[in-house]
Amino acid sequence: MVLHSIFPREWIPSFAQLIQIYFILIITIAISTATLPVLRESILSYGKLDNVVQPPEATTSTLVPSKTRNIPGLIAAVQNFRVPKRWFSHFYLFATLWTIYLTLDLYWFTSGSSKYHPNLSLLSLLQWLGFIAVNPSYPRTNLLSVLSPSVQWSMLAYLIHTIRRWYETWYIERPSPTARINVGHYIIGITFYAAMAPAIWIDSVERTLSWNQSSTSVISQEWSNTGKAQFAVGLALFLWASRHQHQCHRILANLRAPASSSPSSKQTNSQEYKVPFGDWFQYLVTPHYSAEMLLYLGLYFMVTSSSVVTPTTCPTLLIAWVWVVVNLGIVSRETDAWYKTRFGPEYGGKHCRRTLIPFVY
Repeated sequence: MVLHSIFPREWIPSFAQLIQIYFILIITIAISTATLPVLRESILSYGKLDNVVQPPEATTSTLVPSKTRNIPGLIAAVQNFRVPKRWFSHFYLFATLWTIYLTLDLYWFTSGSSKYHPNLSLLSLLQWLGFIAVNPSYPRTNLLSVLSPSVQWSMLAYLIHTIRRWYETWYIERPSPTARINVGHYIIGITFYAAMAPAIWIDSVERTLSWNQSSTSVISQEWSNTGKAQFAVGLALFLWASRHQHQCHRILANLRAPASSSPSSKQTNSQEYKVPFGDWFQYLVTPHYSAEMLLYLGLYFMVTSSSVVTPTTCPTLLIAWVWVVVNLGIVSRETDAWYKTRFGPEYGGKHCRRTLIPFVY
């Protein structure tokens, strides 16, 4: 409790509040970037969006790098600090390993296991600093005593999601070898997954270990029939969205089918952009983003189905979901504008594509 000796206790945020502050910060950054023209044109664009295209009725249809636009020197310097788009795979490799580490850390932290080494524990460090307050009298016997079944199953579902995305970015997706992302995107991607893993369980852990509670009684982790029904709905939504997201990623990858079956062909595929069709692409511009929003919403339903963590006591994961919606909503809007400029009437297909919600938006 180092910080408690320096600052009043009420001034020190909990670990959950730190995560909430982070999500609110990046939501603010995303909205500012999307609304300020100079930032929108320089920092927001990445991958195929990092090009200006001439409309299809022009004599020639060319892709012009965005760095040729009239952008102030400092912002241009930030924009030009870019990394390969294929580094997206780092997000999911990190997310998988980080989730496994935090799960083990949480298990040892809550069980008093002989394998628990405080010097290797993030949670122990946070408790020492004062960001996690634990009632010394609370009987920390095992992980089951501080996490409801709904949260445990949600942690497993999230881990499976990160492993799936890791697999897809390594073995299915075929980004253009020349595609780049701004280093800011890369940093936000890594930090998002660093915050997302604990966001699933931190509200439950802090509520159970009692941030401000002095009682020695154990909080009930019972799972009501209503809660089980809500969990089933959330799980179904999560699985349904995951299936369609995987299918959409395959459709996008097949648009860049390599010329040969050699392992190196993944990096030498055509840079030509094509209009995707099939599955949810028949109705949406970026259905893989819509699926991402739905699967995180499913996780939220799953986590908040217990008697300990309800929709009114789980703000961390809710704010994380808001970030997913805001971030992907902005990118979806930019993608829609790019496709319309690049392909014109061909882009819409036989259905009138919407950005994120079929027949609505």
